[in-house]
Amino acid sequence: MIVFSLVITFLTFFVESRVTFPTSEVLDDVDLQGTKVEATFRCFAGCRVYSPTLYANIAVVDGTGKELATLTDLANLKPGEHVELPESNALYMLKNKGAANPSFFFYAVEKGAMNYETKVLYVNPNSPKTRVSTKEESILTVMSTTGAVRFEEFAGDYSGGLPKVYATGFDSISGTACRPVYDAVSEATLVNTAFPVYSPIATIKFGGASTGKSVIISGEFYTRTNTGQDVSAVYVSPGFVGCNNVGDSLYTSLSNIDSFNSLFTVKNSDGLLVGINGDYSIANKDDALSLTVNDETQMLFGSNKQITEKYDATSFKIGVKWTKKGSSQDRFALQIDVASKVPKSRSTTKKTNPMTQTT
Repeated sequence: MIVFSLVITFLTFFVESRVTFPTSEVLDDVDLQGTKVEATFRCFAGCRVYSPTLYANIAVVDGTGKELATLTDLANLKPGEHVELPESNALYMLKNKGAANPSFFFYAVEKGAMNYETKVLYVNPNSPKTRVSTKEESILTVMSTTGAVRFEEFAGDYSGGLPKVYATGFDSISGTACRPVYDAVSEATLVNTAFPVYSPIATIKFGGASTGKSVIISGEFYTRTNTGQDVSAVYVSPGFVGCNNVGDSLYTSLSNIDSFNSLFTVKNSDGLLVGINGDYSIANKDDALSLTVNDETQMLFGSNKQITEKYDATSFKIGVKWTKKGSSQDRFALQIDVASKVPKSRSTTKKTNPMTQTT
């Protein structure tokens, strides 16, 4: 039995200001809110800039006010293309030439940042589902105008390394400052796993370059995580960043997910193993994330907490429930791995419908 509901409102939800990482920044609606028409961004040593937003009335300008590119110019670039700004003593900025309160996403990465040559793919509500493969790249960053990035139908040979997905750009996936929202535990669960990350930006690290690895990516925000046997269920609150060097910052969420209500049961007479891993920062007990495993329910709340648990049984009833309250900075990422003790024999290559191929 599976029950899963999301309450979605198509309103911009203003949370924190920009999200600033050690070598990059993600700017969005909040940075040009109200009467504010200019927003500087870090580009001390020069930088590359990206945006999926088709909006010509926001421009990148230099310290003299010279227009260098509009967001439309950036959005029309193909994966692997970019605009690079040279080192400058004056600050670069975004300038809004249009109506107040524009909706946009913008990513600026300083020259010399980790994984600086990584390709960036843009997705929007009208984009076809895109199967991306590693070939020679083992990392891909995705930016979405829907405020969500969905990963599904992992395929190929991952025996040499399993993938991880982060709610950040490519420069923030190295080291331990940022945790992945999905960290694959086995090939058996990987091929059945599909989930959305409610973030304007996400990066997949395939786990080593190989022509045999691929995944389908889209900007779908209304689809739920897969649940069941030999699946990793992934729950990510809107705007979650997952880095200990950004404080309480959240991304602005375009599709405000007001609540999660997931309930599923799995049975296997040969036995099941369940692993639960997650991070959460929820201020009040009344707003806690509810996690149920069989007859035990935990109310998860507190500042910058982690959960790691393992279970062994032949039957599980698992529930995840949470409702966001107002403009709080509450956030969490939770991964629930359900694996058969005796895995079924399966191929790691799945048959898929024809769709756009990106390398």
